[in-house]
Amino acid sequence: MSASDEEIHQLVRQEAGDCLQRMESNLLTLESGEGGSAEVDAILRDAHSIKGSAAMIGWQESAALANAIEDRMERARETGSIPLEMVDPLLRAVDALRRAVNGEKGVAASLVEELARLTDAEEEDTLGRSSQPEGKQAPATAPGPAAERVPTIRIDAAKVDRMLDAVGETVLYHRRLEHALEGTVHEGRQVSDELDMGERLLGDLQDSVVQMRTLPLSMITSPFPRAIRDLASEEGKEAELAISGADTQLDRTILEGISETIVHLLRNAVAHGIEPPEERESAGKPRTGRIDLRAHQRGGMVAIEVADDGRGVSAEVLARAEEVGSLAALLSETGFSTAEEVTEVAGRGVGLDAVKRSVEGLGGGLEVQSEPGKGTEVTLLLPLTLALMRVLLFERGDQPFALPMTSVGRVVAVTDTTSLGNRPSIEIDGQVVRLSQLGELAGVGGKLPERSPAIVVESLGRRLAVVCDELIGEEEVVIKSFGAVLAGVAGYLGAAILGDGRIALVLDPNHLLKAPPEAMALDQSDETAERPPGQVLVVDDQFSARELQRSILEVAGYRVEVARDGREALRRIGENPDLDLVLTDVQMPGMDGFELLEAIRADEERASLPVVMVTTLGDESSRRRGAEAGADAYIVKNEFDQEALLETIERLAGR
Repeated sequence: MSASDEEIHQLVRQEAGDCLQRMESNLLTLESGEGGSAEVDAILRDAHSIKGSAAMIGWQESAALANAIEDRMERARETGSIPLEMVDPLLRAVDALRRAVNGEKGVAASLVEELARLTDAEEEDTLGRSSQPEGKQAPATAPGPAAERVPTIRIDAAKVDRMLDAVGETVLYHRRLEHALEGTVHEGRQVSDELDMGERLLGDLQDSVVQMRTLPLSMITSPFPRAIRDLASEEGKEAELAISGADTQLDRTILEGISETIVHLLRNAVAHGIEPPEERESAGKPRTGRIDLRAHQRGGMVAIEVADDGRGVSAEVLARAEEVGSLAALLSETGFSTAEEVTEVAGRGVGLDAVKRSVEGLGGGLEVQSEPGKGTEVTLLLPLTLALMRVLLFERGDQPFALPMTSVGRVVAVTDTTSLGNRPSIEIDGQVVRLSQLGELAGVGGKLPERSPAIVVESLGRRLAVVCDELIGEEEVVIKSFGAVLAGVAGYLGAAILGDGRIALVLDPNHLLKAPPEAMALDQSDETAERPPGQVLVVDDQFSARELQRSILEVAGYRVEVARDGREALRRIGENPDLDLVLTDVQMPGMDGFELLEAIRADEERASLPVVMVTTLGDESSRRRGAEAGADAYIVKNEFDQEALLETIERLAGR
């Protein structure tokens, strides 16, 4: 298959996916009794679209199944209604069509035959019965006014990401230019005005690109009503899902990461929250349980709430939650459930720890509220975007750090300290708040200035004061991920490149707040001073990649030098006889990583210098070339294990 053919097939799959989502949603609406001819016509159009596209590129099985659905919906349009017993086989046909479009074989024949048989049976039944139908039908009402269509285009998400990277780099270089011209622009007012105009235009461009990365929650909600319907049927229960705020925008990466999390919460609500119909009736509730999925902005965050009107948790569990601090903390304890409590919270505690980790990994938080006999509400608090963030910048030990402004409560001056559980603390508004100077958590320490600033970090009812050398100020920054090489480093949301070229590490507030006491100590141990830190040379042609690696390795305790390519790396190696290890990319202009490795091994004085290659080239020939050239370790990025790399560096660097 040629590249152009594959592009066409992918486009057909995408368009068919949109059609199938609408078909499923409209079938559920018809089953609820709220739909009518508008939904029938919409299903008919979508089935016809899939049939035409599939036939055009030779997907005969998909075309046949779409044709069978189209025939059945044509019958519904003629009669003005569709029997409710037809909805289930049509939903199964939609499922099969989805699998066929995705390349699965042998899924159409039985359903095509079943739909034809049911349609024939209905026609015979219609001829043999009176004008007053006996079976329950989904009515066909007059279609409502058509919604105004907003012109849209399809664009590869990777292209948007590349555009955002380019804009971010442009903003960076603009700030570096301003930094370089600082102190001279006052002599040329026109230059200053042009720089200001450029910054405003870049800001508008950056905001526009970030908005292209955000998508409405509705992009992932279409399968949820079907999931609730099927699960409730399996459990012998009755439940309905109401979705509100589906137009709330979130970063595409966040949406991709929370879909399974929301499904997990919805399944829990049906399986362990909603009671059986008879139990609900005896409690004075409607037979059908209600589950609400709501989304709305809360300050600088987005709140996604999953609430049910089921049995809730017991009073005993609520009492225990007060002891540990919150219901979310109790239910997310690994393995939480006892014989007495398993029927009350099974499914809400087991697995909620994974939900909590997932949300906190995105820089968000988890809240849980419940009332016995009335239901439970789980709230996911998430950032609007991971690409752009307003942060408070500060310095500690000559290293710039950043905290999201959504987690910053206030800034106070540290004068007198007290002790809370043998840990340094300060008093704020009559409450004792722990102090942290980042300590072992970020590998920084040293003497603090008098009246040091302390940033009060607040999240989900917890507080911590992070003490620093000085504040830099508030700024909106482009957040860059650490990439595959450093993805496993805990405690950070990413990094931001500042106007002066330095890297600011963006701290994860949730990780700070749950850090162990030893990471909070103000007095740093001198044990590490007894041995000098290892020296690592990082070689990469991408500025952001090498600078991020440099910053993280320095935080881990290494002294780091950087080089842009193999030739510069060789010069650095010649200038510094104390280097302990080289960490190099392979694909670089000029002298690449393989050529650098061969040059090092050909140098009698430095031939034994450890070299670790980290690259996207995972084919056998590249691995063999690295081994033959004498690489001490060859790590493929998509197979990367953070701990293994750090252990490798520690072993080879002799630390």
